[in-house]
Amino acid sequence: MSATPTPTLRPSTVADLETHVAHRVAMFQDMEMGTEEGRKRMAESFRHQLRSWLVTGQCRGLVLEENGRSVASVLLLLKETLPTPVTPLSVRGYLFNVYTVPSHRRRGLAARLTDSALDLARELGIEIVELHASLEAEGLYQRMGFVPTSEMRLVMSAGIKTPKQWKHRR
Repeated sequence: MSATPTPTLRPSTVADLETHVAHRVAMFQDMEMGTEEGRKRMAESFRHQLRSWLVTGQCRGLVLEENGRSVASVLLLLKETLPTPVTPLSVRGYLFNVYTVPSHRRRGLAARLTDSALDLARELGIEIVELHASLEAEGLYQRMGFVPTSEMRLVMSAGIKTPKQWKHRR
């Protein structure tokens, strides 16, 4: 019996744009968030935004590949924010699009990607990294040292329904 191959980690480039878009759509589909039409609209907007961020370096990505196929990926956005008493830096890392294809889940790939993205953030001098975790991934991130915060959100448009995933998080 042959051993399961270990996916290879590499930085993503603009050439990986469609992989990151597909992973984002699949992530929200897996969480049953939004409609197919809504995810399609999101994909178009995200594609343009991410391309710009990747070109300028405002966003860095990592991809895990196995046999030439992307099986997991993550993105780290350098996000402007206000200085606080905790840190005077006006930039934070925002980790998002942590996604593993279903056939490769439960193999530690999300943790490996997150660790690598955190290493990258440290190299860049980032002092605080934030993320929004799915209910399924909260335990993983807490084991990695992330702590829940007091963030709250108000949906102000009558045309937007508050997703069930945002309710009863504490």
